[in-house]
Amino acid sequence: MSLTRAAARGRVVGARLPIVGSRSSSFIPNTPEEWEAAGYEVSPKNGAPKIPSPWNKWFPYEPIPFSPKLGPYRVMVEKDRVYQWCACGEATTQPFCDGVGCKDTKF
Repeated sequence: MSLTRAAARGRVVGARLPIVGSRSSSFIPNTPEEWEAAGYEVSPKNGAPKIPSPWNKWFPYEPIPFSPKLGPYRVMVEKDRVYQWCACGEATTQPFCDGVGCKDTKF
């Protein structure tokens, strides 16, 4: 049907229907207690959950880092200053390493 005929008949061309059962942010736990109730291991240092990925199925002996935030970080940085990025996910100064969270981990 052409756009002109659709407009004459009062139809909307290309209208999208809402997807039933789509995921929203309400399914993502917010607190360490909610992550534990969902069956995830939680860091005792900062409450971050340990979320396995498909990578861990292929390489089961690789350590799984904790995931303190499921999204990007917005931080202000200074020119000519060196920052240490946290790879273990247990630092309290996320996304940067505090040197304390990584002790006793494989990272």
